[in-house]
Amino acid sequence: MQNFINDKIRITCETLKGLIENTIQEITDIKYIPCGYRKPGELPAADAEWHEFKRNEKIQGYDSHFWFSFSVDTPHEITNKEFALRFDTGSHHGEGDMTNPQGIVFLNGKLAQSTDINHTRVYLKPDMHYDVILYFYAGLMDAEVMMNVDLITSDSVIKQLYYDISVPYDAAMCFNDSDYTHIKTVKHLETACNLIDLRNCKSAEFYKSVNDAIKYLKEEYYGKVCGNSDAVVSYIGHTHIDVAWLWTLAQTREKAQRSFSNMLSLMERYPEFIFMSSQPQLYEYFKEEQPELYEKIKEYVKAGRWEVEGAMWLEADCNLSSGESLIRQILHGKRFMKDEFGVESKILWLPDVFGYSAALPQILKKTGVEKFVTSKISWNETNKMPYDSFMWQGIDGSEIFTYFLTAQPHEDYKKGVIYTTYNGTCDPAMTLGTWERYQQKNYSSEVIVTLGFGDGGGGTTEEMLEQEKRLEYGLPGLPKARISKASDALERIEKSFYENCRLLGRTPKWVGELYLELHRGTYTSIGKNKKNNRRAEFLCQSAETVSVACNILRGNDYPYEALNRNWRTVLLNQFHDIIPGSSIEAVYKESDRQYAALMEEVGDIKQSKLKDIAQNVSKKGIFVYNPNSFTASGYAKTENGERIFAENIPPLGWKTIDREEKRGRVRVCGGIIDSNHYTVTFDECMNIISIFDKDADREVIEQGKAANCLYAFENYPKCYDNWEITDYYKQKKWLISDVKRVEIVEGNGFGGFLVEREYMNSLITQRIILYNDSRRIDFVTDIDWHEQHTLLRTVFPTTVHANKASYDIQFGNVERTNNENTSWDRAKFEVCAQKWGDLSEEGYGVSLLNDCKYGYAALENEISLTLIKSGTYPNKNADIGKQSFVYSLYPHMGGFKQGGTIQEAYLLNRPLEAIETNGTGTLPSSYSLISCDCENIIIETLKQAESGNGIIVRLYDAWNKKSKPVLTLGFDAKKIFMCDMLENPVEEIGKGNTLQLDICNFEIVTLLIECQ
Repeated sequence: MQNFINDKIRITCETLKGLIENTIQEITDIKYIPCGYRKPGELPAADAEWHEFKRNEKIQGYDSHFWFSFSVDTPHEITNKEFALRFDTGSHHGEGDMTNPQGIVFLNGKLAQSTDINHTRVYLKPDMHYDVILYFYAGLMDAEVMMNVDLITSDSVIKQLYYDISVPYDAAMCFNDSDYTHIKTVKHLETACNLIDLRNCKSAEFYKSVNDAIKYLKEEYYGKVCGNSDAVVSYIGHTHIDVAWLWTLAQTREKAQRSFSNMLSLMERYPEFIFMSSQPQLYEYFKEEQPELYEKIKEYVKAGRWEVEGAMWLEADCNLSSGESLIRQILHGKRFMKDEFGVESKILWLPDVFGYSAALPQILKKTGVEKFVTSKISWNETNKMPYDSFMWQGIDGSEIFTYFLTAQPHEDYKKGVIYTTYNGTCDPAMTLGTWERYQQKNYSSEVIVTLGFGDGGGGTTEEMLEQEKRLEYGLPGLPKARISKASDALERIEKSFYENCRLLGRTPKWVGELYLELHRGTYTSIGKNKKNNRRAEFLCQSAETVSVACNILRGNDYPYEALNRNWRTVLLNQFHDIIPGSSIEAVYKESDRQYAALMEEVGDIKQSKLKDIAQNVSKKGIFVYNPNSFTASGYAKTENGERIFAENIPPLGWKTIDREEKRGRVRVCGGIIDSNHYTVTFDECMNIISIFDKDADREVIEQGKAANCLYAFENYPKCYDNWEITDYYKQKKWLISDVKRVEIVEGNGFGGFLVEREYMNSLITQRIILYNDSRRIDFVTDIDWHEQHTLLRTVFPTTVHANKASYDIQFGNVERTNNENTSWDRAKFEVCAQKWGDLSEEGYGVSLLNDCKYGYAALENEISLTLIKSGTYPNKNADIGKQSFVYSLYPHMGGFKQGGTIQEAYLLNRPLEAIETNGTGTLPSSYSLISCDCENIIIETLKQAESGNGIIVRLYDAWNKKSKPVLTLGFDAKKIFMCDMLENPVEEIGKGNTLQLDICNFEIVTLLIECQ
């Protein structure tokens, strides 16, 4: 005979759940008016013309808002009953947390709570009159939604019994019916169900039976059967909010208000609840929009119930952001947390970022960050990471304790589906699955689940906390649960990890980058945004440097507020769905406006400071400024657009030069460009079939192949369109060979071809330029692109024999294999680099430089660069339109280090600048603000200290080489301190205008200099 006991328990649970709530009034006198995005503090105008809104009436409108208004009176207090407003939009849980209708509820003029598909009840006090205003967001579905509201009661006693039975029942269902874990739980639940008298659910007999069942379960099940597990799942109240993605920044402000107000309301009802949120950008939005509730958050922070962690300004992309940007993310993030909440953030919290640079461990160690948490690496599509708790070692040898979130439902884990979530629930399946998924059980018996719906789902829910209460007992077969701070849980996990490393004599360790085997298209999507980012990063740094120089030499004020404000713009747009190109079109329209304002303001600051210096030098001529930390020669544009060649311009300084003599002409004839360094030969399609290096007496391009071939690839990835490049894209490609126009380009010391190509509906124009005084070959590219699902790539097959390729990353470089020997190698068919990639053999190499591209590939002797991605979701016009960029081929003697690749890449991105000067001042005609005698050292940053007292200098070893460089200052230093990246002095190390340092491999050094 079939055993139907499981069904009996399930039906009993469903019956109890249906008895918890009772409607006592349908709210029918509702009025509404359409509106736009509200301003801080705004409520409907007193003379607003309201419209009647009938029950079950529908409204719609993509990204649209409405005000709703009604009043309600609650009854007198009733024992074991709570009063609440229940909001029903017709949308239900599971239909999309981030896109469905959501609202902010004001009770008697004050923000009380918010509504979404996971938070539909707003609790009220008894015997009260409420004037209710609902600021309603119709969502992103552009579908009809209703707004029905009911006044209900919620029965706390029935609710208790419901969860007392339903949570163990769900736990038992994680196991087979024949498993004793299942059997012993079901036995007690069946007994409890038999105690319940459901004949008259409002009677005294019913409530007596309910209390009898509660008592039985508490004593016989929770008190005697549970609690035998040593494993613990720590639940961290959380809501992951993308600062932009399928919505704009304006909607993010509302998402923060809705989620944070929900969590504040939940804290009032559940004293044990602790909530954590990580991004200062969201707190700044909330402070601007809801200053009163912001003060309430501060109170909860002091009380230890609201945790502010995360270290960075926001959850930034760590592939595309420069090294200095990553430091500024932490500098601004930690300063905000300290200034606003008195908290020193110790955790880098990046659950949803698409890969992690091998420079990060050192940056974290030197910014006082002790632990790193992520989840996304579990999304690898090819290889599974071997560790969930481990030491992560960066390129310099720095190590940081790293924890991967492993939240995953039991049923998915059993099916072999490997992924994790940072929007966890608190049901038994999640509790068990998370523990099962965790790989380092011999190092720690504790795991973490972030508890709450994200992106507008409103965070943790009442149901989750009720479930957690029961899971705390440690149900049979399951780990125990507990509510915890993230910092406390990680402290315990880390302590256990170290203890067991010593005990076992082995330490799980991952060396090098954490490469995500997914989302490779994010290196290229929305090219204009990446170009804006690169330009803004360098512009802000250059403006800081010339402002320091102008302050020291001319006594001018340092524009601290303006520069910091614009750095915040850079940091904001490095959010991990903005700069990767995975947001909607409206996000990029706003980003374009922000970048344009930055370029204008910071550009004006830089130019005004440079002009002030230029007009006060003592020699008449052309003032040439070098924004780089090495002596440089190259072309510079004057203000009237004239290109002049300047030699040996001092590092981070200038030289006033006379008007130059004519440089030797680069000869362009037929299909050949002939310079002092190369003879470059083209075929009839204007692809390069030979680059003969005169200096090295060798051919650069593989015989029988062509270089700078522009290939169009069909690009329909298997998922996540604008995020992805799936490896099968290589199977369909077309050489773009339709040449419409060829012209000769000639100038003073340079020359080449202008080549115009058509591809379907797009036009590609390139100026291929060689120089007599530079070994760089530039491909100045302008594209009017009108293709979709097409990837554009330039390819260079070389004569270099190498087993690995080298790539520029933040504050250093990494080697990656250029073969497909293993699954790990094959998975890296598209990789990220900052300014260059390189193939080198002993004595010779070829580098491919760029001024705003990030997606590289190297296979055997071929190196290539992805130029355009052009997906269609979530932005159908991604990469459509005009684009301009430069990439350069740079053959060199020796490896990339001795060959000058690093310096040449900086010079491409940060060229020399020229200003005509009358020479009527007293400043020297040649000057260096700071220089270094070792070519492996790059001085990355000069800025005013955040304290306003002194100058910050940041430099790094770019060669993986120990050295003892000598710095020479163009001014006298009263004191020089070694400091951390947060600018806290660590040790006084010198004074005067020279300083010798002792620098290790890939070490980043930050100095604080107090001037005389």
